[in-house]
Amino acid sequence: LKRLVDTGLVTQERQATTLICRANYPGMNALIGYLADECCADAVCAPAVGKALA
Repeated sequence: LKRLVDTGLVTQERQATTLICRANYPGMNALIGYLADECCADAVCAPAVGKALA
């Protein structure tokens, strides 16, 4: 979780004794899009990932 917070993919907010974690969905979608473009460019998964992000 610390790494996700450090990279900005998750934010944390403390309310008294509760720690609320929130996902940065636009950031995660950008990361998945980048990985799909760079790592799966020639793979069968690229079209499916592109459709999922649309």
